[in-house]
Amino acid sequence: MKHLYKLTNIIHFKSTIGIAIFIFSLSLLFPVLIHAQNDRKVNFVGSARALLNSNNLTVTDSFPDSLTIKKRDGGYALIDLGVNIKPNKNTEILGMFRIRNEYGGFWGSGVAFDVRQLWVKGIFANSVRYQIGDINLKQTPFTLYNHHADQIDSMPLIFGIQQSIVNYDRFYMNNNTWRMQGANVDFGFSFSKIIKEINFSGLITRLNASNFTTIPDRLMSGYSIDLVQSKYFALGFNNNLVFDVKGTIPDSNMFNNMVNTINIKLKKEIGKDLASIAGEVGQSKYAYTQDTLAPTYKDYFIHAYAKYHLTKYNLELTAGYLNVGPDFRSIGAQSKDVNYNAAPSYFNRYGNDQALRPISLFDIVGNENIYNRTVSSVLAPTNQLFNNVLPNGIATYNRVGAYGKLDYKTKKNINIHAAYFNLAEIRGQGSLALKKFEMYKLNMSLPIHQLINSKKVLSIQLGTNIQKTNRKSAENIENIDLETIQYTAGIRWEIFKNFDFLAGTIKQVSKGNEFAPDRNTYSEIIYFQSNQYELSQQISALGIRYNFSPKSHLTVLLQENKYLDNKNTTADYSFNQFGIIYIISL
Repeated sequence: MKHLYKLTNIIHFKSTIGIAIFIFSLSLLFPVLIHAQNDRKVNFVGSARALLNSNNLTVTDSFPDSLTIKKRDGGYALIDLGVNIKPNKNTEILGMFRIRNEYGGFWGSGVAFDVRQLWVKGIFANSVRYQIGDINLKQTPFTLYNHHADQIDSMPLIFGIQQSIVNYDRFYMNNNTWRMQGANVDFGFSFSKIIKEINFSGLITRLNASNFTTIPDRLMSGYSIDLVQSKYFALGFNNNLVFDVKGTIPDSNMFNNMVNTINIKLKKEIGKDLASIAGEVGQSKYAYTQDTLAPTYKDYFIHAYAKYHLTKYNLELTAGYLNVGPDFRSIGAQSKDVNYNAAPSYFNRYGNDQALRPISLFDIVGNENIYNRTVSSVLAPTNQLFNNVLPNGIATYNRVGAYGKLDYKTKKNINIHAAYFNLAEIRGQGSLALKKFEMYKLNMSLPIHQLINSKKVLSIQLGTNIQKTNRKSAENIENIDLETIQYTAGIRWEIFKNFDFLAGTIKQVSKGNEFAPDRNTYSEIIYFQSNQYELSQQISALGIRYNFSPKSHLTVLLQENKYLDNKNTTADYSFNQFGIIYIISL
């Protein structure tokens, strides 16, 4: 279980420009302070960021759009300043606040002061590690895990800079954790014979606070026990429980969602190669204690895979089997990072009817407002265009089938990843006929400069993701045929030392039909919306980046976002954005 940091209490504070200037001046001293205090009990940590952009919108509708404002300028500057305190060798404390000033805010107007994170961690009795406060947590892919199912796998670097801002602000640390507030502990025992070690970890967090009338306190607890017999065999048991605290509201009807799993891993060396078999099995229960109208879901899952690593060829092959029951529910593993009910931050309404702008590739790449920080207690809506095969990652319920993967990596860092999933529904939704799903992925990273022995970086990224959904029924109205194809391409060229030219494009074409479920407060399907798709969306960008250091860079970019709906369900639009991004990390 991994723990990092969390955005918690938000305290808005109107500051004067004098205070803002003072804090900014203090931030400039970060490197000096940190260098001077490396061996002391108090260190300053943090980062700073400035972002400016100018946007121009074009709307193509049956009648000229006379209502939407076509130009929007914006941006902000912010500083995260933290104090890391080590009162003794076994204790560490971090408190961090954020000052953010919106572009155009003067004399305290538009300035916000937020507490960004606060935690205490340490070692108790020289054997038990603990952390209290804001923590990043994960267990297994079916108990507590952030799958990032809709994020783009092969992200060109020029868009990766924007995505890194989202990941930083939402505490996505590239390790599939969720940001939560609570406490966790872990400890272990080592043995001299038979068993190498046994490790224990536990957590308790609060998902939502009570209003003392209708909303109860809702907590999540969990623990894992991992037995490591040797480097060739490991066995684990995992428990995750979401539950309402009785007595926090007058109503005695309480919710709970329990998941229990067992995971196993076997390895064997075959000459210089390595073969492994691993898997996880478990069951879940989702219920309300007294509500007779509420459903009770009980189901199971099985996930097993085998890997073979051919050392001589730098090649790893994977074959897997997935069977997740239609009533399997796991709040910690099935929560989505993208909130498709959120409004886009740029031109959120457009056209003469002022329709809500659909979430597009532009938002997926760099709109932090549509991303969740923590788990949700209900099944979040999915988007059939971005991921219809595994919208909740491998924890997606009502899926059975097989998959294969190939990973190739050379000493010169040529990376190739390919994957194929062939899945089907276990139980039909709205029909006795079953949907069938296919997904093809191919991502490449080619460091041309290493292949030609050049000191200046020249690298290319390429990727594709093809998803197909089909259903054939005796009733024509139930037939489904949806295909989405996504392409990515990017380049980084170091023209001069520390000076990069960047370019990239992401294009996605969707065509066909699907049915989207409407759910009630119990996550039950109450209706299906028929959707017809024939649309294309593309985001392209080029820019330059100057790297002051490995942790500080300035990027200037120009990008274009296009959304074309040939079904005329929504008006076509495009907008250009000129942006400047300055990031300092300490």
